[in-house]
Amino acid sequence: MTTTAFVRLTDFDLEEPFALEEAAEATGAPPRVLWHLVRSGLLEAVWDESGQPMLTARAMLRFRRMQRLHRDLGVNFAGAAVILDLVDRIEQMRRELDELHSKFVV
Repeated sequence: MTTTAFVRLTDFDLEEPFALEEAAEATGAPPRVLWHLVRSGLLEAVWDESGQPMLTARAMLRFRRMQRLHRDLGVNFAGAAVILDLVDRIEQMRRELDELHSKFVV
């Protein structure tokens, strides 16, 4: 019998920054694509002391989701960013609704 190790998002510091080249290697994307998305405002970067962009683990997860939308549905990266922003907003509203519901349900 083989066992599979599961990795959970909670096992990572989602704010840990990675150099653009490291992020590119981790996501399988060319650094120039990531740099373009950062310059376009579609991916959020942090900047190191020398002024070089770095992507957090959270930004890399967002990019992976954008890649899947692009690959599976043919959505361009700008459209994928809008979709992810809307999904995040819906999830936030759902949490707020659940919180309100729990306050008023006896």
